[in-house]
Amino acid sequence: MSSHDARAGDPPLRTNWFAVSVVVLASVTAAFQIGKAPAALPAMQADLGLTLEEGVWIISIFNLLGVAFGMFAGALGDRLGHRKLLLSGFVAMAAASFVGANADGFAMLLASRVLEGFGFVVVVAVAPALFLQFAEPRHHRLIFGFYGGYWPAGVAVMILVTPVVLEAAGWRGLWSLNGVLAIVVMLLVAFATRSSAVIRAPAAPPPFGHALRTFTQAGPLVLALTFATYSSIHVTVVALLPTFYVEAEALGLGRVAPLAAFVTVVNVAGNILGGIAIHRGVARWKLVIATFVLVGLSALLMYDDSLTFEIRLAAAIFLSFIAGVIPACLFATAAVVAPTAALVGATTGLMMQGSQLGQLVGPVAMAKVVTVTGSWDFAPVTLVVAAVTGSVLMLLLRRIERRRVPGAG
Repeated sequence: MSSHDARAGDPPLRTNWFAVSVVVLASVTAAFQIGKAPAALPAMQADLGLTLEEGVWIISIFNLLGVAFGMFAGALGDRLGHRKLLLSGFVAMAAASFVGANADGFAMLLASRVLEGFGFVVVVAVAPALFLQFAEPRHHRLIFGFYGGYWPAGVAVMILVTPVVLEAAGWRGLWSLNGVLAIVVMLLVAFATRSSAVIRAPAAPPPFGHALRTFTQAGPLVLALTFATYSSIHVTVVALLPTFYVEAEALGLGRVAPLAAFVTVVNVAGNILGGIAIHRGVARWKLVIATFVLVGLSALLMYDDSLTFEIRLAAAIFLSFIAGVIPACLFATAAVVAPTAALVGATTGLMMQGSQLGQLVGPVAMAKVVTVTGSWDFAPVTLVVAAVTGSVLMLLLRRIERRRVPGAG
């Protein structure tokens, strides 16, 4: 059955789990582009003579692109077609990886990262809308739970793999490998999502200006801000964990790297748990608020220097794990608060902007607190404030959602 034969009103056929799995894999592969840069930075600095400030730009340009273009990418997918734009995103990432591998200086490397970042934002912004085409409604919440783990999964894999690849092929080899992977995954996506596999036709594309007006809608805006509070917490913990363990626990970098990777990757299990919970009917707003409470308590334990290292490490692992419940719930909420079914891409794109905003603000805020106080004792203040803010925003989001869909949870 072709996509032209399907109609939104027809009963859905079985969920195309192959297509869904490949789209999730695509997002994980896109996240590789984030995870590869931090560990490779020293090698790039030595090879290209980059300053620390230039190196930070190579890493943080992804966040800036997400803040600036997240919703634009989602709206573009709603207009031009999510599958077509996702494939274009992989073309951009592949080309950028090969250009970056041959960079002779900061300007060329940064330009390649801008193109790479655009490809990343496009892929993760439009992927959720594809799930609505390839899955039965009863599976949407479960799938969004798995999808929410794309970032920690991709970053954790790169944290573990990058040192091995750097030793064998250098940072340029790492970039080339990612270019090849992007091409392979792009071809796999093209095969898995070919039009004959679509079980229901996508909604008619809205006018582009109408898609951009998603930014003014209360539901998508509050959803994006809620996601910002989550990302500010998780990314701050993951990003500053190595520094915290080196400074506060006097651990060597060799021991810190696998610990940081493990703390990062357990978030994936939390996403799956969240997806299973909402698939079984647990109210999303209750899950999110309960999770924020547990995150705040874990943060207090994690940075309490009166406790043993083992307890503090357990608190960090639990924080990352349980926090994964939140994106699973919020991605499932996107389809509910989107102004129309045709604007799910724009809504998830706005969520991406919120996510990147949180990733920018969170680590900076904690670093400022630690610098001003001269101690990690006050570090959890920023995490607790974000958790409280996220809880309040989730209550507001629930009110908005209930106005749109009475009885929704």
